[in-house]
Amino acid sequence: MKINRRFLISSALGIVAVIVLIVILTSRGNSSTSTNPASSGASTTTKANGSVTTTSLQSTATTFPPGPYTTPSMPLSVEAQGNTKVNSGDVVTVRAEPNAGSLMYGVDARLCRGDVGISNEGAFRPTVGGNCIIDPLSPGTDAVVNLENANPSQGLDVEFRVATGTTTFKTQSGKDATVTCGPANPCQIVLKLQYPNGFGFQGIPVTFR
Repeated sequence: MKINRRFLISSALGIVAVIVLIVILTSRGNSSTSTNPASSGASTTTKANGSVTTTSLQSTATTFPPGPYTTPSMPLSVEAQGNTKVNSGDVVTVRAEPNAGSLMYGVDARLCRGDVGISNEGAFRPTVGGNCIIDPLSPGTDAVVNLENANPSQGLDVEFRVATGTTTFKTQSGKDATVTCGPANPCQIVLKLQYPNGFGFQGIPVTFR
């Protein structure tokens, strides 16, 4: 039986074309399923001004912002009086007022370092974050003030007696934490504000004479 030579050649070319098509489709599938390091929280390296800077996307979310922090979109407003160029023992007054239609259940206030942004409960607790004082810096002054709002639809005044000085204490991890307030070390009164379905934080800068 004779086999048509043209038929064999055309069949062979068809098989080769199919193989090439399979290889192309396979390579495209592998490239589309590759993992993106940025989306998985891996570190990325970029060059700026000739230097190499490594940024961990995973750690960015837990890094505190520098300086006083305010939780965005809180359903209330805050105004402070007497928080600049104060003397040790002076009173800083803060008025917290719920927005129309909202409520405010209470305020917790602490005296904290001025160079960190207190943006969560861990940073707010002295023995966890090491940012806020446990005991007053001097007799007759405040380390923490806790107020419940008897009428949640109305505003609340927080009177906080600040002080200068330095305190060192142990955190839960066993490390020493030091907080200093004075003319060369501005501090902040950090408010934990409680409202429907959550709470937020606001830092009030305090500078000393």
